[in-house]
Amino acid sequence: MSANPEAILAAYKAFGLQGDEDFGEVRARFRALVKQVHPDTAGSDPRLVGKLQRLLKAYEVLRLYAPRRHDLEITPEEAHKGGLRTIKIEDRDAMVRVPVAVKTGAVLTPIGDPNWRVYVHVRDRMVDADLSAGEAEKQRREQAAKDFAEQAARRESEETAGVLRAFYEAFVKKSPAARLVSWARKGA
Repeated sequence: MSANPEAILAAYKAFGLQGDEDFGEVRARFRALVKQVHPDTAGSDPRLVGKLQRLLKAYEVLRLYAPRRHDLEITPEEAHKGGLRTIKIEDRDAMVRVPVAVKTGAVLTPIGDPNWRVYVHVRDRMVDADLSAGEAEKQRREQAAKDFAEQAARRESEETAGVLRAFYEAFVKKSPAARLVSWARKGA
């Protein structure tokens, strides 16, 4: 499926874009512009209806030919080695060639699928743990830290309770006469 490059560039210009944006940006721009010229919001001016038709036609062209974006996160070791990777794009698998010593920000194209752009992010999960963790992971970590602190406090209170229990057994529970007798027996 190939299209006239001039038609694709004209479709980008209809949205006021440069021509290298991915489909997500095109969709966001389309929605913003349609709200301005749609008859429900802007009235039934014939010029606006014509502009709406041009936007719809441009959107249909870019829906077929604008590149899609996929983010790929790899470790520094994987970036250093490079190689062939299988990635999940929407509901299917695609192959992408990762060059040796690839850096963050590199843009790759899957093999046989020129409508997708794969943006590489090199992250060391051990170093950038907080950057790569999602909200659920952060909450899990916070809960684990809270549980650990509670367990430490419980252990400390049990140790303290043991010392207090021993003190109670030795001095408070016994009468002064009983303590005197046990002291006298130990001394003899």
